[in-house]
Amino acid sequence: MFIYEHTHASIGESPIWSDSTKSIVWVDAAGSEIYQTSTITHTTHCYTVPFDVTAIVPGENDSWICASKQGLFLLNHQFEVTSKIIDPCSEHAHLHLNDAIASPNGEIWFGTMNSADLDLPDGKLYALREGDLVKLDQGFSVANGIAINQKLKRAYCSNMFQRKVYEYQLDDSLTQILSKSVFIEFDKSQGYPDGLTVDSLGNLYICHWDCGVVSYYSPSLTHIGHPTKLGEIELPVKHATRCTFGGHNLETLYVTTADYELSPEELERYPQSGSLFSLSAPTQGHPERSVKHNVMSLSQLVAG
Repeated sequence: MFIYEHTHASIGESPIWSDSTKSIVWVDAAGSEIYQTSTITHTTHCYTVPFDVTAIVPGENDSWICASKQGLFLLNHQFEVTSKIIDPCSEHAHLHLNDAIASPNGEIWFGTMNSADLDLPDGKLYALREGDLVKLDQGFSVANGIAINQKLKRAYCSNMFQRKVYEYQLDDSLTQILSKSVFIEFDKSQGYPDGLTVDSLGNLYICHWDCGVVSYYSPSLTHIGHPTKLGEIELPVKHATRCTFGGHNLETLYVTTADYELSPEELERYPQSGSLFSLSAPTQGHPERSVKHNVMSLSQLVAG
């Protein structure tokens, strides 16, 4: 296990592997910082953006799309803002965007949450599709950790503070939800499900907030629900937030962590909290997906 200790984030989130630069791009979801950590030099460059970033997603032509507390933004390859895309929470006090990913068909999926009361089921799961905002599901106490299994045509999303991960059966276009099931539900000792990712075999990796582990599961091949636990990775932190695969042949697992609101005693016990971790992955990952700009209307791309 290698620990990038030189950069600490209050809430490290949304790690993305950039094969062209051999680096991990990730954010501090408690601030306005985007980090790019070189896996060659083991150094990190920090970029500050004019909004409260919560997640980052690759776009076309080396661009980036950020989810934030102020909406979705399009950035260029140097992490400079080129336009604001949309903010579905702009008229709702205390609601804001949270996690976000690129789907296999190039859409961007993202969740929302109520920052004033994390237990309130005000969060929703959205997709941005050819300029239209599509509500996919609702009733989340923090919609978090979105992932898609393209082979089985299934999507996953953490209902974080209800300690559940949902599994959705999608149609062939990966745009419509046909059915929904609880993939797994955790008890208090297992913490809260945070970020998710899917490997090349379709196994689902789950990062645990308040528990400091990454667990991974094989889904049922015949119907949604009833996963098989394959293993668990323990980290020397209290909060594991999200993970992704990268490195040679996508055989390295990169995990972001947090030191958010840890007590002095917890910080002494977990001094590496907030660091970026890398370790040999139990399974192989798949390449990062990118958001296609045709999912956004022309007016959205030039606005802001």
